[in-house]
Amino acid sequence: MEAPLASVRHAVSVRHLSKSYGSTRVLDDVSFDVRPGTCVALLGGNGAGKTTTLKCLLGVVPFQGDIEVEGVPVQSRGKDARRQIGYVPQIPAVGEQDTCSDALSFIAELRSVGADRVGWALRMADLTAQARMKVGELSGGMRQRLALAAALLSDPPVLLLDEPASSLDAQSRRELHEMIARLRGEGRTIILSTHVLDHLERLADQLLILDRGRLAFDGSVGELSSRVRGNRLVVNLNGNSPRDFMQALLVAGIGAERVTSAGLPWEEMLLAASTSDPATQEERS
Repeated sequence: MEAPLASVRHAVSVRHLSKSYGSTRVLDDVSFDVRPGTCVALLGGNGAGKTTTLKCLLGVVPFQGDIEVEGVPVQSRGKDARRQIGYVPQIPAVGEQDTCSDALSFIAELRSVGADRVGWALRMADLTAQARMKVGELSGGMRQRLALAAALLSDPPVLLLDEPASSLDAQSRRELHEMIARLRGEGRTIILSTHVLDHLERLADQLLILDRGRLAFDGSVGELSSRVRGNRLVVNLNGNSPRDFMQALLVAGIGAERVTSAGLPWEEMLLAASTSDPATQEERS
């Protein structure tokens, strides 16, 4: 017998989630659970259903199935469920001429949040020094941190982040990931929609991979890595310089153009997830 929605043990529970736009099936019978205080990476190619999943969790689009956020059913109590969630969209909508402090004050007023929360949210997002800067003067990384500060204003236990690092450079991504790790360490539950794979092994406790609207994989980075087949090797230089290693490769007839990062290419990850043993995809209890 299938387990019921686990309101007490899970921060987010999803059962048989389906969503169609007209005749197009965007999500097809998706079920998963998210434990409190964990970071989940929601992965998939363009059109896989990542953003639609977040919209369903927010209850801003109609859907079939059952979703609970912190024990609150989204279908019947959408407004109460949204109070448990802080949402960071892919493109934050904030007035260019507003200062960071004024922008957050306006959002706090709309949400009936005390003005004292603005300074706290700026500190949480490491933006105290930029409080009087105009939004239009912020870098891409700072804008995303401002959007994160806005999401934190009501101190929600669950954060939904939609491709927050898609337009950021490597340094800004690293800073954002460090902030997400810190928020997770404070006990918040984070669902991160992304196609940026760097640092996932240190950031994500759980991977959810969508493939054409269906859940292809639910597990850890390590579990998925073990399924990726290939001729990938890890070399411990043990004090030797990379130049010595590259010279040895050249002697063996292997040029630098044939050397690539030992990360997890998305295509291989998706293939491994899509062709994995169905017996390993049982719902978590």
